[in-house]
Amino acid sequence: MTRMTLLPTTPEFQRMMLYKIARTLAGLTVRDLSVEAGVSTNTLTRLESGEELKPATVRKIRAALEAHGVEFVPHPTWAEWVQPRAKDG
Repeated sequence: MTRMTLLPTTPEFQRMMLYKIARTLAGLTVRDLSVEAGVSTNTLTRLESGEELKPATVRKIRAALEAHGVEFVPHPTWAEWVQPRAKDG
């Protein structure tokens, strides 16, 4: 039996995982996030499938996620990662 290992080395894979995880951390459905970001559900699904979108569109999506407490942070092996924003106090 041959084992296959999936490595997160492609920008498409990283983009796909980053935004799916960020949306999950925010507790939003695809529909909820698309409404809050002002983009179509199709656009959000394309991003979560690894497709590269226009920077302005990605900024809208990121802003909506950040408004729900998601923080985008640098990561040593990925371009960046997401985590819940630290609570003040």
